Amino acid sequence: MPDDAAFHLARLQARFALLDVTGDGHLRAEDFDLLAERVLNALGMELDSDKARALFDGCRTYWRGLAATSGGAQEDLVTFEEYAAAALDADHFDVYGQPYARALAALADRDDDGYIESADFLACMTAIGFPLSRVKQLFSTLSYKDRITTGAWQAAIKDYYVNTSGDTPGQLLTRRSV
Repeated sequence: MPDDAAFHLARLQARFALLDVTGDGHLRAEDFDLLAERVLNALGMELDSDKARALFDGCRTYWRGLAATSGGAQEDLVTFEEYAAAALDADHFDVYGQPYARALAALADRDDDGYIESADFLACMTAIGFPLSRVKQLFSTLSYKDRITTGAWQAAIKDYYVNTSGDTPGQLLTRRSV
């Protein structure tokens, strides 16, 4: 397997593992609810707030998109193979993943000024399961005056899920060692 193909497979596996919150080797609706709860708890947000509901809705929309396109025999779960075969493209992400990205960025923008502060970014991303060192590196790349615009973070999330290049900000989370 060529190095780029191995790296692409490793990124798919890493993304799948982050979404498989229960660690059972399958994606289920429950994983996406648990992911939302972890982020909300990390930020100390009430589970019944408007931003929390938006995050739950965004996670569920993402799940429904994966389940609908997986082509699997069971609609209540998605295997790694189905996830990888779905090869989510930018259009798919815009419909199913963007609500999650938007809700996550809005949640971390605690004062609704269009910016995410370092502590909130680090809390969100480590709650999702990313290593702190990579999260700090991504924040440093995206930030200006120690904060990130919500739009820049949404773009980095999309890059992480759909861009095959290793040279985009979102890919710092899975960049191969040099």
